[in-house]
Amino acid sequence: MGFRVDVEKRNGRDIHTLRDDVSGASASVLPSYGFNLFDLRLPVAGEVRPIVVAAPDFAENPRGAGGNGTPILFPFPNRIRGGEFTFEGKKHAIPVNHGANAIHGFAIAAPWDVVEHKATPDAAVIEGRFQLSVHAPESIDHWPTDALVHVRYELAGRTLTMTTTVSNPTAENLPYGFGIHPYFRLPFPPGGDLERTKIILPASRYWLLRDFLPTGEVSEISGRLDFRKGQAIRGLMLDDVLTGLEHVDGEGVCRLVDEEKGGEFQLAFDRSFRELVVYTPPGKEDVIAIEPYTQATDAINLASRGIDAGLRVLGHGEQDVLKLAMRTVG
Repeated sequence: MGFRVDVEKRNGRDIHTLRDDVSGASASVLPSYGFNLFDLRLPVAGEVRPIVVAAPDFAENPRGAGGNGTPILFPFPNRIRGGEFTFEGKKHAIPVNHGANAIHGFAIAAPWDVVEHKATPDAAVIEGRFQLSVHAPESIDHWPTDALVHVRYELAGRTLTMTTTVSNPTAENLPYGFGIHPYFRLPFPPGGDLERTKIILPASRYWLLRDFLPTGEVSEISGRLDFRKGQAIRGLMLDDVLTGLEHVDGEGVCRLVDEEKGGEFQLAFDRSFRELVVYTPPGKEDVIAIEPYTQATDAINLASRGIDAGLRVLGHGEQDVLKLAMRTVG
């Protein structure tokens, strides 16, 4: 069997690393800080290469919850205007943590439980669990209900599969959105030709933003936000919310292509994900965040205006299963 899960401790924190000894792929997760997948290495263009970007000492000294690795955003991704919203006639307030707004939910830096980690005949596996009332009890009064999410990573060959199960353990309706905020580096390896890259995204529309929040209007994509035929990473300046995603055989695919090396990385997702946030961090011209979301930014406030922005609501005992995959080709 070529799969295993190694567990080591750094600065008092457990790090779980999934390994495929045949392909050389590995995926390292920090459960105590948001169940963050902070290091992903997959074979591409003839070598096993780092795909996900995080600070070199992130595992030992995690910080910058929204700026490293693969932050998990739950029960809302991105911003809520003013940290306030009304759901089913009741007003709720969330402490603002990004200018005048609340951002990125309550799971992003919380300690998660490890439900299991194991090697099977087919993959190396780790599953984590976050419950709002248990792992972020200081935030339970800021959301309409308790909420539960399980995230399961499976590594095999050139693919890391992420299966997320969101469930409602309460008798009240649970509103939620889910997203991830992974940072990727292109080209492979660092220092390659930024012009000989291509970022291809399956989005045909975008949300009009004012102060990084949707106005409620959606427009056809064009110009700098049209990635359907690809754009080079050099010079991109993005912090936008794309929609109108094309799914082929039930799957949407974002592609990062290194034409110089002849390889590509793909981020794939099922129909649960209807928006993409794309963000280029300042001063890092070879890094891009491509963020699949189940909803638009501030969807809970847009919903109160009668705008379909993807807000999901689970009744008692209901659950949703969401699927993503990170893989390489070439």
